[in-house]
Amino acid sequence: MYRMKKSPVLRAVLDSNVWIDILVFDDPITRPIRAALEAGTLEALIDSRCLKELTYVLDYPQFVRFAVNKSEALETIARLSQLVAPEPPPADAPPLPKCRDRDDQKFLELAHASRADWLVSKDRAVLKLAKRTARDFGFRIAQPAPFVASFEASLEAHIEAYEETNKETNAIDV
Repeated sequence: MYRMKKSPVLRAVLDSNVWIDILVFDDPITRPIRAALEAGTLEALIDSRCLKELTYVLDYPQFVRFAVNKSEALETIARLSQLVAPEPPPADAPPLPKCRDRDDQKFLELAHASRADWLVSKDRAVLKLAKRTARDFGFRIAQPAPFVASFEASLEAHIEAYEETNKETNAIDV
């Protein structure tokens, strides 16, 4: 019996705003991201610095009216993400571009050091760096909606390739 190699799962860093959209607002734009995380077709990467910020953000007063259970939210993050501690880049590596918002630099650093495919963000300062990071550092930056469109397209292509391979395999087995 032939077995198709499992396609590598896309790896993404989600900034705090995207996590909040998933956990607090149940934003329809981020529902496909959560579904992909639940299904295991997308891997979210988080490190201790990003988790610390998210833990802090969940306590913002504006979220009180949403009755967010912080411990449940953190359990969901733990379940849906991979806590990583990537090695810093070598000293002679080219420096990442500096984000105008220093608080968001950690997301760029995590995406680069963990070799993520994507950094999903809604922050304008981060989004402005998309072309340069894709060209020079190998990861793409996008808002949730364009990320979902690209992710779904690549997932569809994988499914089509899988089905085509299965047709060929079934033809051989007959």
